[in-house]
Amino acid sequence: MKVIGTLKHERVGIMGGSFNPIHLGHLVAAQEVLTDLGLSRIIFVPANRNPFKDGSEYADSFHRYIMCVIATSPNPDFEVSPVEIDRSEPSYTVETLKYFRNELGGETDLYFITGADVVREMKKWKHIREFSPLCKIVAVTRPHVDNYREEVEFFEGIELSVTFLRIPALSISGDDIRQRIREGRSIKYLVPESIELYIRKTGLYKRIQDEGQNGLTTGNVGDVQ
Repeated sequence: MKVIGTLKHERVGIMGGSFNPIHLGHLVAAQEVLTDLGLSRIIFVPANRNPFKDGSEYADSFHRYIMCVIATSPNPDFEVSPVEIDRSEPSYTVETLKYFRNELGGETDLYFITGADVVREMKKWKHIREFSPLCKIVAVTRPHVDNYREEVEFFEGIELSVTFLRIPALSISGDDIRQRIREGRSIKYLVPESIELYIRKTGLYKRIQDEGQNGLTTGNVGDVQ
């Protein structure tokens, strides 16, 4: 798979996550990062499975990828890559960063965008010390969260740049959206209308609840040690 549209000295965001489902908080955060940091584009990279979360509530990677494509399609500065969900073996973020570094070239500045809750766990990740020459970290946070002094000190110690951006719309969460679906409550204005229709048509998350009760889970391990 080739990444198209490469330009010298581009500033490209790599936004990783489960996107289970992708919601307006993700899209607002991406746009804020794009604007505030002057990025040229953002590539959404749905994970095969987030190892820190319960796999029984995971929509199939195909559905999560398609929802990302649908949700980002109105924005010409957003792209979606299946690089992680296409891997048949356990996937590590460092491999994804190396992939984009190779595809986009050494002239491109890469910004790995993730939630601040994930940043708290990154000290446990395998290969975290390999991130420094590959990218800078952008941690998007909800309003009124605790400070991240301990995390900042850790990243400074391994010479890895991290920027924290507070995004009000991040009060929206995938957990709440899935709970609302199970309870038959509205998710309008939490996800794009196209994603609301897709979830309704496919029966996602109602069906996953039944599968989870039968002990069915999907996905790979990830960055944990």
